[in-house]
Amino acid sequence: MKTQNTMRIMAMTAMAVLVLSSCGTKQAKEAEDLETVTKEEAFEGVTTYPIPTSFEVVQLINQAGASYILSICNPADNVSKYFTEKAKALNLGIYGADLAYSTTYQMKQETMNYLKTSKKLIDELNINTGFNRQLAERVDANIDNKDSLILIITDSFYDSYKYLVENGKDNLSLMVITGSWVEGVYITSQIAITSRNNTEFVKILANQKAPLAKLVELMQARSAEPEIAELVNTLKPIVDIYNGVQGETLTNEQFEAIVENITKIRNSLV
Repeated sequence: MKTQNTMRIMAMTAMAVLVLSSCGTKQAKEAEDLETVTKEEAFEGVTTYPIPTSFEVVQLINQAGASYILSICNPADNVSKYFTEKAKALNLGIYGADLAYSTTYQMKQETMNYLKTSKKLIDELNINTGFNRQLAERVDANIDNKDSLILIITDSFYDSYKYLVENGKDNLSLMVITGSWVEGVYITSQIAITSRNNTEFVKILANQKAPLAKLVELMQARSAEPEIAELVNTLKPIVDIYNGVQGETLTNEQFEAIVENITKIRNSLV
């Protein structure tokens, strides 16, 4: 398990395996103290990205030899149809995963397209950080340097999450994370369907149990909020499936159920 700082360093060479990490010493201590503080207080203390970013699952997909499939991603043109804060935040997470996918595979045009859509949603959600204001320029200057590009975009994920939490926009931060997680699992599941040997992809999917559990734990701290309660209900079918997953394997029934339900959930969000 990697700490947050270790994940940043690893981004310069290759992102680590997508499993639930402690996200650093700070998060480990928060887990130990959980029984002595309220869930609300525990959530408010998590100002660093609480689960690994979508770059990690994408890196595993890449290492397993899967080809880039453009049609899997949420079309960039869809950005114009998101009007509510909830839709914008969820799809910022979804587009963030699509951006990670295109960047890792060095698809320059797609990277720029998803950067543009992500920047539009960042601006509309008023995620006004110095890093994000310079994001487009940083990406443009490093478009031919994959390792630097991954680091820049990963830092933007961290920066945006921290900004939302520190500025009392906890609900939006959870929506962004949810969108990113859903899209990462959706991309993996779609590749697994078409792969001749999907053993590695099934393992990636099985390892999503712990990150999902962490995400739901954070949502429970905000479950009194209608939008978060609705999102918890949206994820419930996939949560129920993962509750029965043991280790790094899936039964055929579990695999088919994950594919079916993550597709329904993802399509309902985009």
